[in-house]
Amino acid sequence: MDCSILGFWHNSQLLTAVAFLLLAGSGSLFRWKLQSSSRWKKTSGTLIANIIASFFLGLLLAGSPSDATITVIGTGFLGSFSTFSTEIMEVEDDLERKRKIPALTYLFASILGGTVAALVGLEIGAK
Repeated sequence: MDCSILGFWHNSQLLTAVAFLLLAGSGSLFRWKLQSSSRWKKTSGTLIANIIASFFLGLLLAGSPSDATITVIGTGFLGSFSTFSTEIMEVEDDLERKRKIPALTYLFASILGGTVAALVGLEIGAK
């Protein structure tokens, strides 16, 4: 899956930087929207964002994209959409509240879910 439709940034560092900033801002806004949804707890929004980002990163990388595409989409959008630091802070919050089982379950689900999602993305993208 080469993102040639978005390939306009390949020849311009300025366009790459602008696209990166726009997509990074968009990714973090989408994650914030998931985390602040009234449908679930903040940790569920973080988990969903991380798993979705892992899947799409696997899909992206399966297509052998250009460095600019990885920078803009992989790092810019997907990197800001996912968040390991927030996940760790949420685990720490549970641990401080003496909620070890929920903290470890959440951490395990995040790591396993993200890994499986990335592998599925790689498999689908390779076809």
